[in-house]
Order: sequence, then structure tokens, then C-alpha cells
Amino acid sequence: NVDANGCSTDAANVNLGTPTVDDNCTTTSISNDAPDTYPLGETTVTWTVTDGAGNTATCTQTVTVTDNINPTFVNCAAPVSVNVDANGCSTDAANVNLGTPTVDDNCNTTSISNDAPAVFPLGETTVTWTVTDGAGNTATCTQTVTVTDNINPTFVNCAAPVSVNVDANGCSTDAANVNLGTPTVDDNCNTTSISNDAP
Repeated sequence: NVDANGCSTDAANVNLGTPTVDDNCTTTSISNDAPDTYPLGETTVTWTVTDGAGNTATCTQTVTVTDNINPTFVNCAAPVSVNVDANGCSTDAANVNLGTPTVDDNCNTTSISNDAPAVFPLGETTVTWTVTDGAGNTATCTQTVTVTDNINPTFVNCAAPVSVNVDANGCSTDAANVNLGTPTVDDNCNTTSISNDAP
């Protein structure tokens, strides 16, 4: 694997082992062209054996360095608050500026994605961001998008005027004897209550 916080491996951390050789006389030296630092991916190391007469033979060895370190989010995208779209009870994703998280990786970050919906409903929605590096290592963070209803409800028709007589032997009328009717209302989301200040 790559060294901590790096995108390569120092040769001191790689145990190449030793090839087994044979010679009709006496083998005098075995050498290789291993680098001081192995980069991410595959490196071919060539081994050379030289006998006392200067005759040589070679073989190759593959050293594969893998990135096993997950990328990180330095800062996730900040929470966002938006109002509902005109005459609606949700917000189109095109009207929400999610921003962009800040990420870091020991090698190269290849992609940042999120699972934001096409339409954000009223209330809170959690958006999950994913960063993926070139080795397929991933990390996630979450962002909250809050959609608020800032549109007033409306009266389509108010309750109609009412005329009643006084109660028997009185000079007023009890509210129980007055049928106020009900106004017609409309709202971009849901009307939760209708009230009045009738005595």
C-alpha cells in the first residue's frame, strides 16, 4: 500500500525478496534496478545475475502499489435554506444552490457526486455527498436543505353576510343561533386551520 498520507511507497517499505539463481561456476553478484520510491500502480524491477566470467541473465519482478487511503471531506457543503417555488409546495433543484464541498486525497480526487432529488419537498431533506478517488476509495458527508413555505393562504370567498333576529325576550342573539357558514380558502400547501373572532 501507499505510505501514510502519500501516493507512493518508499523502497525501504518494500521487501523484494531474493531470486534463486544457479551457475555452472561461481555466482559473483545479484543486483536489481529497483527505484528509491515506488509510484502508484505497477513498477517492473529487473534483476541481473552476473557470474565470475561476466556472463549475465535477467528476470523481472512486478511491484504493485495500491492506494488504500480514503479521501476526506475538509468541509461538507453548508446547510441551505430556500423558499417554496411560486404557487407550489416544493422547490425545483435548479433553484437550490447546494455549493460544493472541500475534499482532500493523498493521490488525486476523481469525482464528487451527491444524491440530491430533482425536487425538494417542504421541510428538511438530507443530501449525501460522495467523493471517490482514482482507486475507488470513498468518503461521504451530509448536507441539510430546508424548504420553507413563505406564501400566505388566500380567501377565495369569505363567509356570506348573515341576518338573524334577536333571541326571544332579549336584545341580542346567542352565537349558537347564528350560522356563519364557512369561507372558501386556498393555499399552495395545506391549510391547517380556519378561525374567527365571533363573540
